[in-house]
Amino acid sequence: MPLNFSIIESFINEHQEDMKNKAMLRHDRYRILSELGETLQTVLKDYEVFETELNALVIETIHNATSYETLLECHERAVSGVENFFLEEDTIVDVHNLFRIIRDRIANRVLDLVEEEMVEEGLGKPPVEYVWAGLGSEGRDEQTMVTDQDNMLIYSECDDDFATPGLRQRYSEMTGVAGGPISLETLEPKRLLDGYFEIFARKASDRLNEVGFEKCKGGVMPVNARWRGSVPDWKKRIEERITYNKGIFEPLDIIILTDARAVKGDSALLAGFLEYFFAMLTNSKHVMKEFVQSAVLMPSALTFFGGFKVEKEGEHKDRFNIKVMGWSPLILSVRMLSLSNGIFETNTLKRIGILRERNIIKKDMENSLIDAYFTFVRYRIINQINSRDEGGKSSNFLRPDMLGPDEQEKLRRAMKSVEAFQKLIQETLLFGQPM
Repeated sequence: MPLNFSIIESFINEHQEDMKNKAMLRHDRYRILSELGETLQTVLKDYEVFETELNALVIETIHNATSYETLLECHERAVSGVENFFLEEDTIVDVHNLFRIIRDRIANRVLDLVEEEMVEEGLGKPPVEYVWAGLGSEGRDEQTMVTDQDNMLIYSECDDDFATPGLRQRYSEMTGVAGGPISLETLEPKRLLDGYFEIFARKASDRLNEVGFEKCKGGVMPVNARWRGSVPDWKKRIEERITYNKGIFEPLDIIILTDARAVKGDSALLAGFLEYFFAMLTNSKHVMKEFVQSAVLMPSALTFFGGFKVEKEGEHKDRFNIKVMGWSPLILSVRMLSLSNGIFETNTLKRIGILRERNIIKKDMENSLIDAYFTFVRYRIINQINSRDEGGKSSNFLRPDMLGPDEQEKLRRAMKSVEAFQKLIQETLLFGQPM
């Protein structure tokens, strides 16, 4: 039985006449209330069992795992368990919360084991403090049944000669040219430091993939040079892109960074960098204006007459991508209005809540945006569950003509809410005060 207030609501609906009956004797009142108490006790007991099993998985099994095979089994058990929980409870926020708890623990254990591998291979322990951060849905605490690697890595600087002979040899072989490995004498501490974390990141990416965290198709992983570096490296990338419109970072990378959340390591490294990053970003009026424009111009799947824009042919004929034409416009629009108002929270629902607290949006808008968020994510989760046998290939595509009238109307309301929100942003930020 679900752990929600529907139990109370059902009880009240069932006993409305009894509640009005002033002639009911005490033992009858006792009997009715006892039935409610027994139902509540059963539900609470089921919840306690669930939490006990979760703690056993997260705290004991994952924490003590010594192999990636064990961690993969834990991840698969977790996905199956959360799926059952969702089908029983139909609650989005608990799905997000459970996956953050479980996947953070798995990622931490994977990185612990990778550190051990580095030592065993003669490459040494991490020579400086570092932070492994989640981006995308991982950063926003909005993970669902399917996950991939969206990560960044920041490390402290080090001028000491920390490198082991094994690290020097491995890095020399990695960076050698056709004529052979580079000279060991030419390897400066800064190059070796990045070399260490490049090897670390490669191992981490492979190991995370082994335990069920698919590699990011867009390459947002520290194995790629632009997603790892020292604090000065990261600040330079931000300055080059925001101030001079050049460098290895693209505008989309800047948007991705706004959702960063520390997963393992020295969170102060990330906090210090983000303070610099958000100051640079929000003070750059032309960059913020471009990002806001991109948010309000993202189309929904609604036609002018309230129908749905579906694919006319191909693999996804008669379907539309609910991520691209529903969920993404909402996420990006909430993000940009939040940033424009100095709100640096990463979670979408919390961003919406703060926008309301500051009276930037009205209560009706807050409610409609929350409902839209739950509608989009719910369909994405259901599609992920249903398409598991297909490898998740169609998990973002929805066929509206297979939905009932009420479900179709719910989708329309969600998309109209996003369009109304985009219009508000456009009027407030683009046609109102100059940015």
